Amino acid sequence: MITQEQLPMVAMPSMNDTHLEEILIINRLETAANDNNTQAVADTLKELLEHTAIHFFDEEDMMEETLFPAFKMHKSEHDRHLHELKSVINYFEEHKDASAISAYIQGNLTPWLINHIETMDTMTAKFLAQSTTGNS
Repeated sequence: MITQEQLPMVAMPSMNDTHLEEILIINRLETAANDNNTQAVADTLKELLEHTAIHFFDEEDMMEETLFPAFKMHKSEHDRHLHELKSVINYFEEHKDASAISAYIQGNLTPWLINHIETMDTMTAKFLAQSTTGNS
């Protein structure tokens, strides 16, 4: 489970809110996987994909509006992550292996999310905050 304390905060409150929403979904997914509740896992994976896609779209829109210099690099990481998440969902739909979802959350998703926020999102949020206040 990801705790709120583990989640790095960035300079854009809206991004922090989105990240907090995401960890709540991930924690529900982990609970469903640990309980071997395959229907709840399937439903929550779908919810996570939808939330993540909207999250990335909104973030990319802000980056484009402010002409964020590292937009292409940041977007390519979003695209890679979405592709991976879709692959995990496809694997789960085929195999109904809840333990694989638990392993994905602990071994990949959680470390990736925290690292992505600490690195790319922190830099992006700082730029966006400066751009929206005119301090750039």
